[in-house]
Amino acid sequence: MKIAKKDIALIMVIVALLAAFAAYKFSLSPNLDAVEDEESKQATLQKQIDEVKARADQVQKMEKEIAEWQTNVADWIKPFHAYHLYEDGIMYLRNLEHQDEKENNPFKVRIPEWTVNETKIGTTINGQGSFNGVVFSSGTTSYHYNFEITGYQELKNYLTYMISEVDGFGVKSLDNLSLNILTGSDVFKGQITMTAYSITEIDGGKVVNPYNPQNLSEIEQGLETDSIFGDFVEEDEETE
Repeated sequence: MKIAKKDIALIMVIVALLAAFAAYKFSLSPNLDAVEDEESKQATLQKQIDEVKARADQVQKMEKEIAEWQTNVADWIKPFHAYHLYEDGIMYLRNLEHQDEKENNPFKVRIPEWTVNETKIGTTINGQGSFNGVVFSSGTTSYHYNFEITGYQELKNYLTYMISEVDGFGVKSLDNLSLNILTGSDVFKGQITMTAYSITEIDGGKVVNPYNPQNLSEIEQGLETDSIFGDFVEEDEETE
């Protein structure tokens, strides 16, 4: 049988199509599938990389915020004393009696009777996270005393000082104030109850804000009635 040239050409086209289909089916198609799988994996990987980058940015922001928080905590603790002993309370009241020596808003107050106590630790907190290894202890103590002051302006200066005391005697709250004025005079008498607050920070076993004891070496101590401190009455003078 003789095949016409046009039939041969048609057969060759069909054979070429079959060869191309076979090449696609058995070679190119699997490769394309592999390429699609790889592109999908790369897209997933890029998404994960983007998420890691975003988290890295958040970590830097969080580390900055934590550092600021640690600085703030340190600043907040600074005004607090580690604790208050009896002599701290006495020296605080003596400081009140010597405010007439100040230049700004002075006042002269007498404190004939007083009661001071020492700090009792009420709460202990163990730090976590960035504060791991840090222990905070807080406590309070009370001051109760009578006072006498002459003059309305001095009374105002006195109460202003009580609210915004800046002499470094620690953080306190004015809990109770009773006040009377003597009839026909400008002499004020009253009673005050205060709470003194303490915070101690221990970092790695080291006290961050150690207690600073009062220096009493130059303070005259006695029983004089118009001040907390004064000269002792000598025995020979008392017997004369």
